[in-house]
Amino acid sequence: MQKITISEKGQICLPASLRRRYGLQKGDRLLVEEVDGAIVLHPLPRHPLLALRGKLKSSGAEKLTDLLLRERTADREHEER
Repeated sequence: MQKITISEKGQICLPASLRRRYGLQKGDRLLVEEVDGAIVLHPLPRHPLLALRGKLKSSGAEKLTDLLLRERTADREHEER
């Protein structure tokens, strides 16, 4: 059994061993429940779309922001002529 301390802001820090065991990461959400005088934390499932973040990048493709900046520069040069 491990002990933790509540901060001035009411925050707690879960021990790293528990975070690893349950696969908890920064930003994950927990459900807090009171059961028979005990505080119980239940990990909530991650949003399925967030799991896809960064997975659909195509390798070698130009970033859209770079493309937009290049087009803006070309437009400015064209307007100056």
